[in-house]
Amino acid sequence: MIIAVTAVTGHLGAEIVNATAPLVGHEHIIGIARNPAKVKDLDIEVRKADYNSRSEFEHALVGVNTLLLVSGMDAPDKRIEQHRNVIAVAAGVKKIVYRTRCRRACR
Repeated sequence: MIIAVTAVTGHLGAEIVNATAPLVGHEHIIGIARNPAKVKDLDIEVRKADYNSRSEFEHALVGVNTLLLVSGMDAPDKRIEQHRNVIAVAAGVKKIVYRTRCRRACR
């Protein structure tokens, strides 16, 4: 089982990896980041993909069984299109889990 987590350069994505890795093993988690060079101290494989690029996600999701999609931060209309880009190429993924980033307005 391979789990991919998006937005691992951000606080939420990194925390999800840190909480999940002890449960399933670091070797079973792939981080996805727009800029992999910014990923620090996660001890996982990191693949490059931008929410705006379907082709990057096609490559990033190879071999992935479960995808934890952390919501993007753009305006809602743009964010919807970005998430569609990811979902459109996730044909081999058996499970997609969506996690929104909540700001103060969510509380």
